[in-house]
Amino acid sequence: MRFLLASWIAMQHQSSSPTVIVGLNGALQKRFVLQENASLIPGNVHRASSVQAGVGGKGQDVAIALSCLDYEGTQLAEFIGSGAEGDFVYAALEDLLGSQSMQSLTVRPKSHMRTCTTIVSSDASTELVEPSGEVAEEDIDSLFQKLEDQKEETAALCFMGSMPPKCPENMYGSIYERVNKGSSTLCLIDSVNGLEDLFKAMADSPCKKSLLKLNASELCRLAGVSKANNEADGVALAELEEAVSSFLQKYEPASKSLSGLAITDGKHPAHLVALDASSDNTVLPTFKTFMIPVVDLSGKSNLLYPIGAGDTVAAGTLAAWRSCRMLSSGDNSNCLNNEVQAALKSYLESTEKVAPDTDVQHMVSAFAFGLSCGSASCLKEENSVFDTNEALKLLNDMGPPKAL
Repeated sequence: MRFLLASWIAMQHQSSSPTVIVGLNGALQKRFVLQENASLIPGNVHRASSVQAGVGGKGQDVAIALSCLDYEGTQLAEFIGSGAEGDFVYAALEDLLGSQSMQSLTVRPKSHMRTCTTIVSSDASTELVEPSGEVAEEDIDSLFQKLEDQKEETAALCFMGSMPPKCPENMYGSIYERVNKGSSTLCLIDSVNGLEDLFKAMADSPCKKSLLKLNASELCRLAGVSKANNEADGVALAELEEAVSSFLQKYEPASKSLSGLAITDGKHPAHLVALDASSDNTVLPTFKTFMIPVVDLSGKSNLLYPIGAGDTVAAGTLAAWRSCRMLSSGDNSNCLNNEVQAALKSYLESTEKVAPDTDVQHMVSAFAFGLSCGSASCLKEENSVFDTNEALKLLNDMGPPKAL
């Protein structure tokens, strides 16, 4: 019965345009949960009340989060190492996505899969990350061939996180060139690796709907702009806009390939920076910044689980972005359920007052929904798992965006 169900799910996934999640650096994820009221103190002996194992890795987290939205058609372009760790992760993802989907773009290198361990206490969480196993040249060639063999046009594409050792710097750019894309294909990037080559590949593509998601500190580091406050404190608007300008100067192809930047800032408000596609390509594009409030979770739970929340933001943003565009085009085969669609329609209406451009409305609304999904995932123990109804409540509590 379980095999028949998995086969049916796989057929459903294959019947729709696929969403390709590039998550090359997967992991076995362990959660080491300390005893109740225990604090995480360096140098102390820490005893666990429970230890759980599951799927880890940024791309894999996105697939898990999308499954919480009943989003269909997800395919993972990934390396899953050998050994018991790799077998466990492969089996878990096969249960989630179906066997056909897993066979499409998954490559199994001979190297062992890494383990990432999250230590959770009553007042803090931290993560221990093992080094990844190397991938061989034949593994990379195998993944490229699988991508080139894909016949259906990709609806959405997502690049997540780092790359395993021995992957070339232009790996993401090479993957982008091999994916079967159309003019309506959406692309979301949540990585600081291989950006130069990826932007160059994107600039030469007919696909012009792309978002770069990163946190404020990552943006400042990439742009070479100093941030006055530490990562626990919010970024100042002047610093943020200086970082955006410096980033576009440093990564010149980005201005020709990105529609916007989705910038998170921990518990502080997030910002969507929309680039003006009509700007003269000989100069830096102009941009408009929108502030999106974030709900304070301190009163929701005594224990929060933030690991994987950023990946959940990426998943929710990508799914909602596609859904908003389908709503605007009158496509009845929407990728999200009716309740989520209704919430997105309502939020879209609130953006009309601050963003007259439809494409910008879509990006702002999608990012707001992604942020609500990420906040909802902090209330669940397992990485990137969340309750859709909780996410919708948080979206409603966030309030409308503000043009700056």
